[in-house]
Amino acid sequence: MIKSVIFDLGRVLLTFEPVEYLNKLYGNGEKARILYNAVFGSKTWLDLDRGTIDYEKAKRVMASEFANYAEDIDFLMDNWVEIMAPIEDNIAILKELRLKGFKLFLLSNFHREAYDRVSKKYDFFKLFDGIFISSHYGLLKPEREIFLTMLNKFLLAPSECIFIDDTQINVSAAEELGITGIVYTEPQRLRQKLEELKIL
Repeated sequence: MIKSVIFDLGRVLLTFEPVEYLNKLYGNGEKARILYNAVFGSKTWLDLDRGTIDYEKAKRVMASEFANYAEDIDFLMDNWVEIMAPIEDNIAILKELRLKGFKLFLLSNFHREAYDRVSKKYDFFKLFDGIFISSHYGLLKPEREIFLTMLNKFLLAPSECIFIDDTQINVSAAEELGITGIVYTEPQRLRQKLEELKIL
């Protein structure tokens, strides 16, 4: 019997389209591609998600690797969070699940500083019974340990949980532990899947 629903954050509850963002700023060309690799596609970005580096050091590392783009990197690191906005159809699903009595949890690979900003900005974070942010624990999805640590922290039984994430590898990792997984693609399909599971 499902009692808890675990949500990812970026691209599930908040928009996150860095390629589109860069193309709007710089055009769909070489500079946008270079800056994607310098920032969003970098190992340093993953280090931020894991919480092993802070923003100021991350900016220095990125700028040292892409010296000709230091000013752009600084701008992007200071402003990229603004591309994140609630996906309202999914926030509505979140609220419906809450009203139906399900426990709600958040499990996300997310930078500490960025999480502080968005969690203060949007009220839907108050709907969660528990929040597990990768950078607070030094772990990353799809590592097995992040799921085990979260389950233990909130005393959750895998067979009683659904996990919703936009990345197949993360969902597969959860399913290996006995959690029911849903690969998110778009709101209507998510609602349909939850209805099939008799959750909505």
